[in-house]
Amino acid sequence: MTISIDFDGVIHQYSKGWQNGEIYDPPIKGAARFIYDCMFEKNWSVFILSTREVHQIEKWCREVLFQKKELPFEITIIPNDVEKPFWNKKKNLGITNRKLAAHIYIDDRAYKFQGTYESLKLEIESYRTWQG
Repeated sequence: MTISIDFDGVIHQYSKGWQNGEIYDPPIKGAARFIYDCMFEKNWSVFILSTREVHQIEKWCREVLFQKKELPFEITIIPNDVEKPFWNKKKNLGITNRKLAAHIYIDDRAYKFQGTYESLKLEIESYRTWQG
């Protein structure tokens, strides 16, 4: 299984919005443990997907999310020129700003399509993130 996790609003609290691209907040409680458990308890492939600059996310993950600890896994910036749009590496947290194939996308602004467009516009109009 491959899990894609959005960065802002899912890992990074993102309480003030974009703010010129600065990563200013601490992580959302439980984010580091969730990522670790996905990779080690479940043996899933995990990558972070964001429109942010990937090196900025990598630095924040190492220094803030994982508190400068020695990690039992790699953190890899996934190059944009990879031939296959997949991330199947185990115990290696990928970071990308390119949408790759995943079984599940975890995102605070996502909406699950239920196979019909009948009421979708009304549902989108009333949609709110977990932060309101």
